[in-house]
Amino acid sequence: MKILVLGAGAIGGYFGGRLVQAGADVQFLVRPRRQAQLQAHGLVVRSPHGDFTVPVQTVLQAQLAAPADLVLLTCKAYDLDAAIASITPAVGPGTTVLPLLNGLAHIDRLNAAFGPARVAGGSCGIPAMLTDDGVVHQLGLFHRIVFGLLPGTAPEALPRLQALQALFQRTPVDVALDAQMQRALWEKFNGLATLAAMTCLMRGTVGDILHTDDGAALFARTFAACEGAAAAAGYPPREAASASFRAMWADPASQLTASMLRDLQAGGRTEAAHVVGDMLQRVRAAGLEPGALEAAWCHLQVAERQRLAKGS
Repeated sequence: MKILVLGAGAIGGYFGGRLVQAGADVQFLVRPRRQAQLQAHGLVVRSPHGDFTVPVQTVLQAQLAAPADLVLLTCKAYDLDAAIASITPAVGPGTTVLPLLNGLAHIDRLNAAFGPARVAGGSCGIPAMLTDDGVVHQLGLFHRIVFGLLPGTAPEALPRLQALQALFQRTPVDVALDAQMQRALWEKFNGLATLAAMTCLMRGTVGDILHTDDGAALFARTFAACEGAAAAAGYPPREAASASFRAMWADPASQLTASMLRDLQAGGRTEAAHVVGDMLQRVRAAGLEPGALEAAWCHLQVAERQRLAKGS
């Protein structure tokens, strides 16, 4: 199975590097500067599960020729259109595109570009960063990847996903092939939208928020709105997923924030529209009270307006 990984940053570099470790046929689609780093030093990963360096195959967008069997899409949501253009030469009639983006809106965009039969569902969770010298750092023990067929995915994609699962099982990565992938995407979306809305709006950690008079109640209302939108769409969350997030919202010692807050505080671009804005639209369409989503989306739009003004 020929696998193409878009990018070799924190997400693509980590999970793609683990696949190389497992003996997979992996090629990384990168820009010239990153290609030079990888050719000179290999793919370097620092991880609490064991540091490793592996030589990797790289390709520039202009050099793409033959279709891949599987394309692992690891970009930010705001770069999705550029990512689609980049991988298009590698997507043939039998290719499966596996995105690891947050939220749900990207699925419709990928379906429109490649057809639902070619698009599977995927999600990952890992605290990681790419340093200026090209090293991928895993910042905590957590490194989970989940994938599966979506309602429109061709059944022929399943053996590829099973093979991908088998590859990851040769590594320390926590991997799952979920038979209810659309529901799994909603479950993560519910938790992420709540966490992003609350921590970005309040500019603080979960613990900071829980030490206020109304923080716990606002967390609960916001999460209920997100889960209500999921139920209205036909994907009520499984109790285990709901309970896991409710436990996160109940820890007054928690230093947890959404990565979106870190991007916001750094003055960078965020996935606000793809996560908070999109969830707010879905909550409103379901006729539900939005909790903190409405104020958070307003706050994030103001921040983006200010960022663009400074850039100009």
